[in-house]
Amino acid sequence: MVFKFTIDTVLNKYIPPNRLDRLPPYIGRFLGSHQPSPRADYWIWLEILVSSFCGIALLEGLFKSQTVFTSHHVPIILASYGATAILCFNASSAPLSQPRNVLVGHFLSSVVGVCIQKLFGLSETGRNHYWASGALSVAVSSVVMTILNCVHPPAGASALLPSIDEQIRQMSWWFLPVQLISSVLIICVALIFGNIIRRYPLYWWTPAPLRSHDTAETPSSSSTNDEIEGITYIPDINRFEISEDGILAPTHVELNELEVEWLAILKNKLKKT
Repeated sequence: MVFKFTIDTVLNKYIPPNRLDRLPPYIGRFLGSHQPSPRADYWIWLEILVSSFCGIALLEGLFKSQTVFTSHHVPIILASYGATAILCFNASSAPLSQPRNVLVGHFLSSVVGVCIQKLFGLSETGRNHYWASGALSVAVSSVVMTILNCVHPPAGASALLPSIDEQIRQMSWWFLPVQLISSVLIICVALIFGNIIRRYPLYWWTPAPLRSHDTAETPSSSSTNDEIEGITYIPDINRFEISEDGILAPTHVELNELEVEWLAILKNKLKKT
């Protein structure tokens, strides 16, 4: 099910549009500002192999070293990042794999997981029912990620770990900076390797066109053309037209948020490098 309301409904009016195309090409490329050429499958397999190895090895190398983290019971790697690596390096074009989903999804779920575990840990009865703490943490984090439009499936494990893993409970609030560092590093590896022959990310915040609050106009119900979320609705047509300049859609078709996102992704693919 796709919900009609997310935080983007409010925030997209205030977020400035993407300006990566103004950067020098050699910088913009590794931020996802380019259109990749088709490549043979074996090149993509090689990229997935190398990037997955480097991403996981980087996290393991950092947290197993003698740093401030070792004195706070930090494991060699948080298990949820194995699943994140699969999404970022195998399914890099999926909405669930974009940087916003990885970074915000993991962090919010971790905050929810730690807070609920702390509440259960206040009493002996609560400590005897960490199974309920884990279930509640995943449930609450799922709703929070949905409302904030940053759903990332591996983040469910980030919400669950503080309740079911004794080592994570010993980390206490240090679990949060470890999550942030892990997310940033895995995204950095994806930016480096994912833009050699493919493109990552497809977008940083949302694929829908962004506009400032000052220039946003409320469509008039009496006008023949309504432009909402970058889509121009035209009466008396029975087709969709997608070009690099915009999207035309019939007025009698109601689009949900996910369908709008995919139309915007297709439009972005048509843009020239």
